[in-house]
Amino acid sequence: MSSPHPTGGWPARLAIARRDLLEFIRDRRALFITLVMPMAMYPLLALSSTLGIRTAIFELDRRAESQRLDFVFSGTNAEPLAIRIGMLAEREEGRPEGWPETITARVVDPQSAQSLIDEGAADAWIDVPSGSLSKLDGAGTLPLEVRLSTVRPPDRRVKENVLAVMRGLADEARLIRLRRAGLPASLIEPLRVNFTGDVPQGSAAAVRDILPAVTAAVLVLLALLTATGAFYPAIDAIAGEKERGTIETLLISPCPMFDVVTGKFLAVFAVTLATLAANAISIVLTSTVLSRFLPGGFASGLGAGDLAACGLLTLISYAGLAAVASALCLTVTAAAKSAKEAQNTLTPVVMLIAALAGVALVPGVEGRLWLPAVPFAGHVAVAKSMLSTFGGWGHVGPTVDGSAPQSSLELPVALAISVLSSIALTWLLLTVTAQIVANEEILFRGPEEATRGFRRPPHRSMPTVWQGCGVVAMGFAALWYAQGLAPGEFVPALIVQQSVAVLLPLLAVAWWQRVDARDAFAIRLPGGSWPRAGAALAGAALLGSGLFVIGAAVALAAWRGEVSPEARQFANQIVDLIQRSPTWATVLALAVMPAVCEELFFRGWVLSAFVGSRPTRRRAVVAVVAQAAAFAAFHLLPERMPQTFVMGLVLGGLVLATGSILPAIVAHAAHNATPVLLVAAASPAELDALTISTPGLPAWAVGAALGCLVVGAALLALAPQRSHPEANVT
Repeated sequence: MSSPHPTGGWPARLAIARRDLLEFIRDRRALFITLVMPMAMYPLLALSSTLGIRTAIFELDRRAESQRLDFVFSGTNAEPLAIRIGMLAEREEGRPEGWPETITARVVDPQSAQSLIDEGAADAWIDVPSGSLSKLDGAGTLPLEVRLSTVRPPDRRVKENVLAVMRGLADEARLIRLRRAGLPASLIEPLRVNFTGDVPQGSAAAVRDILPAVTAAVLVLLALLTATGAFYPAIDAIAGEKERGTIETLLISPCPMFDVVTGKFLAVFAVTLATLAANAISIVLTSTVLSRFLPGGFASGLGAGDLAACGLLTLISYAGLAAVASALCLTVTAAAKSAKEAQNTLTPVVMLIAALAGVALVPGVEGRLWLPAVPFAGHVAVAKSMLSTFGGWGHVGPTVDGSAPQSSLELPVALAISVLSSIALTWLLLTVTAQIVANEEILFRGPEEATRGFRRPPHRSMPTVWQGCGVVAMGFAALWYAQGLAPGEFVPALIVQQSVAVLLPLLAVAWWQRVDARDAFAIRLPGGSWPRAGAALAGAALLGSGLFVIGAAVALAAWRGEVSPEARQFANQIVDLIQRSPTWATVLALAVMPAVCEELFFRGWVLSAFVGSRPTRRRAVVAVVAQAAAFAAFHLLPERMPQTFVMGLVLGGLVLATGSILPAIVAHAAHNATPVLLVAAASPAELDALTISTPGLPAWAVGAALGCLVVGAALLALAPQRSHPEANVT
């Protein structure tokens, strides 16, 4: 019997969300842990934070205080020099900066002075040679050796105080020399600056130094706590349905799978927003309480209106964070068989969120246009910029990297970028989740799947989505650790990275999972015949070469000579390798080896896992984008990521279009071989003229590259799509 009401759209989504919310609210324990427990932990966290802040302020105040300096002198002119320093200490005007509050001076023999220094009874010992005062008052330069105590705790202030005393002694000597020469004292002091106004001193200045770091840490903590609010409802959304045996009833309803996933997302998102609100209120109340126990000035800088504006804009930014966290947790837990397995899969998510949120605290990233678009890092950065702009304790002048600080006019742009990128990423994650839930092989794994343990699984033709994600995670971890194992030379380091970070994880998982290599890696002849295959491979070579030149032209125009030192070092290493090595060896190391390894990894295993054996067109698009993003991140350098991402999109589409990985390998090899051949054929004068800071490429080079792209695409069109699992996209 059909229902008279529509089965899809927002009515169905809201109905599913209402149902899941009621299920979550009935679980009092989960509700308490998610919403109440973090609020109850804030007093303990606040007490420990207050102790740390007060200790830091005390240390800053202690460093700012004037200190006692114990001098010991020896030598024939020790007493006159000590008397002169004592006379300087009695004056209150003209003291250099860093002058100690109290100076004690003792004149002893060298043996006694050495004993006092060794015992820590004195701060500094000066052995004054004969004729020192006459040289000081004359026309020469008096060299003095100051020995500091090595027994007392090392303190930079002692050296600063000694230097201040010596500067005062030198200033007096200059005045004596000027008077002797009949010159005015103003000759050596053409300018004197006196400061007026309320300058923060002591604890107030210390608080102003600590406040930005404390606020940034609180924002990262708020991001983590907000994300954890999505854990329990995300686990219960699908894994809980499986344990209760109600997932089948939900899936047989005549409702599109994306609507089902969206409804569950709305429920998780609502709980995450409640967690955000609860933690934000707790942080505000805790800060109010802490301000009573901290020195004055801690809460200065923000008026009531500015505080309300900061709070509102921060909540808007963090609402995007809550949406991304909810969708991410839902995606990660969608394939879990049980709640226990879902909890285990969320453990790496915490580390990922913490790492991304911490990016906003890295010096030098302020004002970067791409930062608001980075998940979690962008939300923290936008909130931090709001507080620094409204509060007045942010950067004054250029940032660490030399860029201008973010103005209040740029905040709406950064907030808009953050919100729009959050919406796009949330939609992408929900699309992936819908594809996972629609795959019965992933959703309903039999009991033997969970009880198999370390026994190898039966033979299969294609890897699963989780096996693809696992290989990517293993590859990133291996790439990181390979940095420490790689030798200093470029080629051996490249070989170690390709073997450890690409081949070893890929071969290990492929052998263990017993997949069909022909299907998993798309190892087959494109076009079905040698003539068509030859045309396809020739077109792929032209396509790869054209992609490199076009990508280089766009990158040079975008960089405008501003690249990181790492990118310059990488480019110089490649040019140096090409110049001192045979061309065939360089092509083999820089083009052939990375092309084979990385294509088998990304366009072979990872793309096959993400596409699946019966893909839809939407799933194919998501799979190509996902593997291209992983491929770009795998290259680490930010300057290379846009070009490698586009290259990953093209090569992924090439594999799906031709049904073979061979054109992708050839295109990748041609892409990497193009700069090698160009540098090898160039003269030294041409290489000096064409550097990484060159504003652009010649017009003829761009035109030739466009011609390669057109001819390459035409040749690839001669190879028809071959019927195999990856090519049957409906």
